[in-house]
Amino acid sequence: RRDSRVIPVHIAVAMSSVDELLQIEPTSASRWKENEYAVYRYSPNKTMESEGKSPGAGFSLSLVGSSIPPDREHLVREQVATKMSQGSLYHGSGQVTTLDPELFPSPSQAYYCLIDTRQSGLTREESPGDGDVSKQFLLCFVSIGRQGLDLFRTELDSYTAELKPFLQELPSDNGFSGSRLEAEIKQWFSKNVTYLTRVIKLCHDQLPLLLHTAVNSHVEVTGENSETARDLRQFLEACSLANLMQFGNSESGEAGVSVAKGTGCQGDPRSSVTVNVTENGCTVSSRESSQFCSNWAQVLLAQGTSSPDPFFLRQAVENYKLKIIQDINALKRLLRQAETDYHALYRCYVFLCVCGNGRLLLQCAVQEAKTLPSPETLSVLQALQSFSDKHSFKTLKN
Repeated sequence: RRDSRVIPVHIAVAMSSVDELLQIEPTSASRWKENEYAVYRYSPNKTMESEGKSPGAGFSLSLVGSSIPPDREHLVREQVATKMSQGSLYHGSGQVTTLDPELFPSPSQAYYCLIDTRQSGLTREESPGDGDVSKQFLLCFVSIGRQGLDLFRTELDSYTAELKPFLQELPSDNGFSGSRLEAEIKQWFSKNVTYLTRVIKLCHDQLPLLLHTAVNSHVEVTGENSETARDLRQFLEACSLANLMQFGNSESGEAGVSVAKGTGCQGDPRSSVTVNVTENGCTVSSRESSQFCSNWAQVLLAQGTSSPDPFFLRQAVENYKLKIIQDINALKRLLRQAETDYHALYRCYVFLCVCGNGRLLLQCAVQEAKTLPSPETLSVLQALQSFSDKHSFKTLKN
């Protein structure tokens, strides 16, 4: 029996139409300027209510350092501890919670992540002795008066992992003030949220090429400016479809496609593209784009250059990625119909021509067909490929 799965979508966006999907109202930039942090020592299997330590269900949080005013810090700690006690928390995988609107400007959110700096081999349940200091830390990032931290969970999870060496350097008496950790963690918002606005401003003329590269190719970023290169890598990963689509391997031994981080649907090593970062911008080795990516770039540029709001920009990125997934699922339905209906085959071709992203969609369909081969599907795809070779889908050259 032929597999009729559709590609799963893991974006929490509920909109009734494509027009609604692409219409987002940006908010005032002044609402997301307040961003703060707190670092706690996490002590499992203890409940200590004295010395400013928040009790939880089998754990306590001791403040190491924070930029949050004391009158708000203990409120954040209590709400995060309550949330932690209500569900599972895994090392290195952060969660986002909305703060009580009665206590904080609405809306406000907190991201928190548990980091274990102990040597490997110790069990998670192992607790330090009475004379020992916990080697587990809870990192908390707070956005006051603004929602959207959940859009940046991937970046924040990677960032908290990068902070592990700085946490290991902390002495037992905390010693947070003046430490390398303090100097680094102050930049959490800039490094993991506002990188979007910097990339759009720096590479505005190359943005359609960057977007097309992110969803179609394996990308290598080069350049001497490490901070700008980091921003660009994050941008390309945010625009990638790697976390949305997975193609398994075929039982027949034919190579399937496992979409790796930073790659597109092709799974073709020959589609590697180099992006070189300079002081004045970036250059992309491929000059190919699509109408879809041009429209996508226009939306980002319209907001990213006037009054940039990184939360709006990231939501726009996720919405356009969702639009690609919707188009792929629509194409798969048409392909199933085209196996027995020539009119549906024609509709497939028209859909690929007018969607502005036909080449990518056809490549994804071809690669998935290799994992679960069906003679009928392969015949339809061969016909579409033949048409596309003679009458190429709209591809823009910049």
